[in-house]
Amino acid sequence: MHLNSPTEEDYLGIYSIMFWTLTLIGVVKYACIALKADDQGEGGTFALYSLLCRNMNIGILSSKSLDVNSSQSRCVLNEDNKQKSRLGKVFETSMVARRALLFIAMLGTCMLIGDGILTPSISALVEALSAVVLFILFLLQKFGTSRIAFLFTIYPSLILTYAGQTAYLIKNPNDHMDGFYKFIPKTIYWPIFIIATSAAVVASQSLISATFSVIKQSVVLDYFPRVKVVHTSSNKEGEVYSPEVNYILMVFCIAVILIFGDGQDIGNAFGVVVSLVMLITTILLTLVMIIIWRTPSLLVALYFIIFFMMEGVYVSAVLTKIPEGGWIPFAISFILSFIMFGWYYGRQRKIQYELTHKIDLGRLGMLLSDPSVQRVPGLCFFYTKIQNGLTPILGHYTKNMRSLHKVTIFTTLRYLLVPKVSPHERIVVKKLGLRGVYACVIQYGYADSLNLEGDNFVSQVLDSLQEHIENCSSLPSDHMPVQEEISELSEAKTAGVIHVRGKARFHIGKSTSFFDRFMLAFYEVLHKNCRPALPALGVPLPQCLEVGMFYEA
Repeated sequence: MHLNSPTEEDYLGIYSIMFWTLTLIGVVKYACIALKADDQGEGGTFALYSLLCRNMNIGILSSKSLDVNSSQSRCVLNEDNKQKSRLGKVFETSMVARRALLFIAMLGTCMLIGDGILTPSISALVEALSAVVLFILFLLQKFGTSRIAFLFTIYPSLILTYAGQTAYLIKNPNDHMDGFYKFIPKTIYWPIFIIATSAAVVASQSLISATFSVIKQSVVLDYFPRVKVVHTSSNKEGEVYSPEVNYILMVFCIAVILIFGDGQDIGNAFGVVVSLVMLITTILLTLVMIIIWRTPSLLVALYFIIFFMMEGVYVSAVLTKIPEGGWIPFAISFILSFIMFGWYYGRQRKIQYELTHKIDLGRLGMLLSDPSVQRVPGLCFFYTKIQNGLTPILGHYTKNMRSLHKVTIFTTLRYLLVPKVSPHERIVVKKLGLRGVYACVIQYGYADSLNLEGDNFVSQVLDSLQEHIENCSSLPSDHMPVQEEISELSEAKTAGVIHVRGKARFHIGKSTSFFDRFMLAFYEVLHKNCRPALPALGVPLPQCLEVGMFYEA
């Protein structure tokens, strides 16, 4: 706001705007409403999108993790399936509505990540000092977020800070062209300087942590290329750290400070990000109220009108700053959105191909009954991501190798939204009705170590299988003697253990459209440079085998 000759009334009016903005948006909207709209403890725009998808049965979220939700979530889903709102039915039946919702969620997510870059940058002191402080802050991330941040005195502190600034400006009405520190009395300058710097670090830390959390969430839901995610707390899922993301953020933050060091452009960019994220959150929260909470229409209308109008005014004001630095978050968001969409598009095409060409047990039986396919000695762990069927890479492998190990265990890793999975639930096994063919699901929580140390992992699976075989011996459909089946397991392990996983790529044919050529080529670049789908199980390298296969685009 530019005032040539501001008066006391002007300053009191500006303070009033700040007070009610912090109170209504900070306390009422976020603290009292938005925190209740979490998805398995996660917050933010993408968590709201995830929550909506699960309850409306749209997107890939409903099919991926429905069986691992809490009993409370199941009750909500069952109730919603009986009485779906009209708006929910619109999203389920309209592809345009679903894509618009995904676009809004991706935009909000990318803006939040941009906020994680700009918040540390806007907390600038002297340029060189800011770069050093941020460098140290990012290096501390691997030690855990809760040890650095603490976020309950912020609201009263901000209210009092703005009140003190207002009081100073009322006494000195024309002295408003400088920053925060000129308002501080000289006797307490350095204590306030230390407190303000600490507050800036806390604000930066909260956004950095939020960035880690939202990227981890996007990775788990297959909307972002796989990166390493480390849980820094054994009892809080949200406290995560990603080395790759951390150092990329550090480079971007320091670059923004050094390039736009005067703070004016950074401030304009920061205003655009904050305003748009608030507006997107209001829209998604309104959908949550209508579709999931079934809030009375009058309260929904009151909420939407108040916050949409308030935040809409802020957005319209900051959009005028786009030429003066406001373009920065749009550039960041465009890059991130393109990465997210490219990854999502490629993953969807792979899932579509695998579901269309999956191997069922009947077809596997036919493959094994072919006299040219030999059952060779040994134990094979064949990794697959499909739960209702087997990966088409199995058919490719069997046809080319003309063999399958005498004991083959089709293994799936399943991520559960719990801190730790108890030992007796970690490995779930079952017989698949074919001799020497079994299924195994390894379940793990967000605080579990995935390094199962090779031989120990094999022993655990075989012990679970032996117990399962003994329990199933009374079934009339099981004609194979128990001891003979158990002996086969032991002999297979002695003969040698191998771990097989697929590595699929798209085959771009001449008939492939230009859009598919471009997007799938971009996906392949992302896929080559991201973490492998299967985390390390401590398997010795000589026991690992990758089977490549082309999927028709």
